[in-house]
Amino acid sequence: MSSRGERRRQSRDPPPIIGRTEIIAAGVVFAAAALTLGIVFLVSSGGDNDDAAAEPTPVAGTPTAAAFVPEDDTGRAILELGRRSVEALPSGQWPQLYDSFTQEFRDRCPREEFEAAGEADAAAQGDRLSELRFVKLINVQINVSSATAVIIGAIGADEYAIGTSYALENGEWKIAPPPEASGCNGFTRLG
Repeated sequence: MSSRGERRRQSRDPPPIIGRTEIIAAGVVFAAAALTLGIVFLVSSGGDNDDAAAEPTPVAGTPTAAAFVPEDDTGRAILELGRRSVEALPSGQWPQLYDSFTQEFRDRCPREEFEAAGEADAAAQGDRLSELRFVKLINVQINVSSATAVIIGAIGADEYAIGTSYALENGEWKIAPPPEASGCNGFTRLG
C-alpha cells in the first residue's frame, strides 16, 4: 500500500514541456505568419473575390496588368483578333476586318456602314493615325464558346483600353461585340 505522500506525488501533473513564455511567443509568430499570408493573398489577387475576377475589369490611364500569353490555339486566335482590331485601321486593312466579326454583328452593321465608320475613325485621328498601335491584351476570360478581354492600344505615348468579346462561330473565333454595343460599334471604350 502506498502512503499518503506518495499518492500526492503521483496525482501531480508533470511539469510542462514548454512554458507560458514559449506558448505566447509561438502564438505571436503564428499570428504574424497568418497576417503576412493574408496580405500576400490580397495583393496577388487584387483583393477580388472569385466572382469579380471572372469579369473583365475596366481600366483607364496606363494599365499595368500583365499581358495575356496564349497557351493554346484558342488563346492565339483571340490574341490575333485583338491585335488586328487595332492594327487594321492604320494599316488600311479596316475593310478586311469586317469578316472577323460574328454574323450577328454583320446583320446589324452592313459592310458599307462598317467601312464608312472606319474611314471616319481614320480621318478623326488625322496625323496621329500612323501612331496607333496594339500594346497588349489583358483580363482574358475564355469559356467553351465565348471569351472577353480588354485590348490595350496606344496613340503615341497615350494608352487607351477597349472592352471586347469573342464567340466561336462555325469552328472559328470571331469578334462578338459586347451586349451594350449597338449598330457598327464593336467595342466598349474603357479609358
